[in-house]
Amino acid sequence: MVRRWSVVVAGGGVGGLAAAAGMAARGIDVTVVERAGQIGAGGSGLMIQPNGMRAADALGERIGARIRAVGHVTRPGEVRVLMDAEGTVLAEEPLGAAAGTPGDPPIPVLRSALHRALLDEALTAGAAVRLATPVETYTVRPGHVAVELSDGTTVDCDALVGADGIHSAVRARMLGDGPPQYRGYTSVRGRTTGSVLGQRGHVVNGRGIQLFIAPVGGDTLYWTAKITAPEGVWPAMGAAGARHALLAALEGWYPPVVDLVRDADPEDVVVTDIHDRDPSPRWVDGRVALLGDAAHPMVPALGQGANMALEDAAVLADALCSHTEIPAALAAYARERVDRAAAVVLASRRQGALDQGADRAGEERRNARMRSAGRKDAELADVLAWRPGPRRQQATAPAPPSTVRTAGEDSTMGAPRIVVISGSLRAGSTSDRVAAWCAHRCAEQGASARVFTGAEIDFPAYRPGLAGTHAAVADFLGALRRADGVILVSPTYHSTVSGLLKNALDYVNDIEGPVPYLEGRAIGTVAVGSAVQGAVSTLATLRTIGHALRGWPTPVGVAVAQAPEEPVPGAVEAAPDAARLVEMVGQVVWLGRARGAVLPEALGAVA
Repeated sequence: MVRRWSVVVAGGGVGGLAAAAGMAARGIDVTVVERAGQIGAGGSGLMIQPNGMRAADALGERIGARIRAVGHVTRPGEVRVLMDAEGTVLAEEPLGAAAGTPGDPPIPVLRSALHRALLDEALTAGAAVRLATPVETYTVRPGHVAVELSDGTTVDCDALVGADGIHSAVRARMLGDGPPQYRGYTSVRGRTTGSVLGQRGHVVNGRGIQLFIAPVGGDTLYWTAKITAPEGVWPAMGAAGARHALLAALEGWYPPVVDLVRDADPEDVVVTDIHDRDPSPRWVDGRVALLGDAAHPMVPALGQGANMALEDAAVLADALCSHTEIPAALAAYARERVDRAAAVVLASRRQGALDQGADRAGEERRNARMRSAGRKDAELADVLAWRPGPRRQQATAPAPPSTVRTAGEDSTMGAPRIVVISGSLRAGSTSDRVAAWCAHRCAEQGASARVFTGAEIDFPAYRPGLAGTHAAVADFLGALRRADGVILVSPTYHSTVSGLLKNALDYVNDIEGPVPYLEGRAIGTVAVGSAVQGAVSTLATLRTIGHALRGWPTPVGVAVAQAPEEPVPGAVEAAPDAARLVEMVGQVVWLGRARGAVLPEALGAVA
C-alpha cells in the first residue's frame, strides 16, 4: 500500500485551512498548527473574487459551495457605488463584469464565517488542528522535516507548509529577510447591521481616507477605512479609541457613511497598520514551502490577499498529488505561483498609493480616474482572469518500506494486530459478546486480536495521565500503539457524540507517542441495540470518532441486535447480521495488513 504523506501546516488562517482541506481531501495526512487559542475569532469581512472562487472550487466542490452559502453572492446587475466624501456619485461600478466571467460573481463574506467553513471542511476531510502552539523553527533533514513547536516538542513530517502570516516564523527561518514594510496607511475595520445604505457596496473617497463597504448578508455591511498616517499611531489607540478618532476624521462626510461607523459593534472593530514585502523569488527550502501572506503579503487595495492564498492552496494540493517526491512537488508549486504573486503584490501597492489621495492633487487624480474609468481598480481585470490548470493525474508514490516502527520496536508486515473495544460498562454485556465474536473472526482471517471491554478501561471522569497509575489503561494504550486496526463496538444508548468522543480523545491523547491519534489505522464500527434510530445515530457517532482520531473508517458500519451464533462448519449461508459483521471485519483486517507505512512522529492533541 502507498504510504500517505504527512504535512504540517503552520497557521490556521484562510490559506492554511484551505490548503489543509485540499490536501486532506486528496489523501494527505495533514495537521494544522495554529498560534491562536481559537480559529476565526477576529476580523470583519473580505471579498472572495472570481479567481478565488475558482480556486475554492478546484480545492473541492464542497469548499466552493460552502463559501457561496455563507457569503453574499453578488446578484446579476448589482453595482458598487463610487462616491466622494460629500456623497456625490462618481460612478456605478458593475460587479462581476470586470473579468468578463459570467457565473463567477464576487462574494463578500465575514472572515469568521469563512474560517468556520474552511475549518469544517478540513476536519471533515480528516485534517487535525492543534491550537495555541505556534511553530518556532524547522530543520530539513534527509527524508523529512523536524518542526520545532513553542512548547518544546519536535514534530517529524514529510513536508512543512508555512502559512503563518505576514510575521511568519517559517519565512524568517527560510529567508531571514527582516520585518515587512509599512506602506503609509492604516486600516480600521468593522461591521454594522441595519444601515440605511442597504445591501449594496460602496467606495467612499476622502482626502487621505478611503472607505470600502460591502454587504455580507443578514442586513449586515462590513467596512474598511484606510487612513494615511504614521506607523503605529492608530493601533496604539486600541479599537475603541480608533473608532472615535475615525468618527472625528469623518466629520462633514455623507451622513449615512458616518452613521455606519458610529453604529458599528465596538467588539468587532479591528485596527491594523498596512504592510507588505518586496516579492521574493524563493518560496521553497527542500521540503518546506511558503503560502499566503507568509509568501506574498500585499496591501488590501485590490482585495486579493485571501484570493491569492486560495490560489496557492489549490496549486499546492494539485502539485502534491501529482508528483512522487515532495521536493519536486514543492518546486513545481513555486514555479507556478512566484511570478503571478509578485505581479499582484506590485499592482496592489500601486493601487493602494493611488487610493489614498493623501493630498489635494492626489485626491483629484483618484476621483477623476474613477469617474472616467467607471470603476475603482483599473488593474483588476487581469488579476481576476486567473483560472486553475487542468486537474493533474494523481501520481503513484514509491512503495514504502516493509518495516513498521512502533514504540521503539521493528515488526515486518505480517499478521495485522486488531484492537476490539466494547463500549459497554457492564461486564458480559451484548456489546462484549459482539466484540468477542468479531475478535474470533479476525483470528480466522489471520489477524491477532485483543478485546478491551468498558468494564476494564472506562473509568469515571477519565483524564489523561491515568496510564501511570492504572495498569489496565497502560495495557490498553500500549495495544493501541501497536495496532494496525481498531473495531469500535457500542451500545445504542451511547447515541450522542459528547461522551464517547471525549473518552476516545482522552485515551488517544494519553498515548503520548510516537503515534498519537489512530494515524491512518482502519476503523470498523458496530452499533448494538434493537432500536433502529438509535443504531443509526450510534453509527454516525462512531464514524465521527474515527475521523476525529484520524483513523480510516471503513465503508461498512454494522448495526446488530445481538451477538450472532458461532458459524457452523459447512453451513451454506450466514445470517444477515453475521454476514455484515464478517464483511466489516474482513475490510479492517485487509486494510490493517496493507497498512505497512512508517508511522509519523507525534503531532500533538486534537483541537
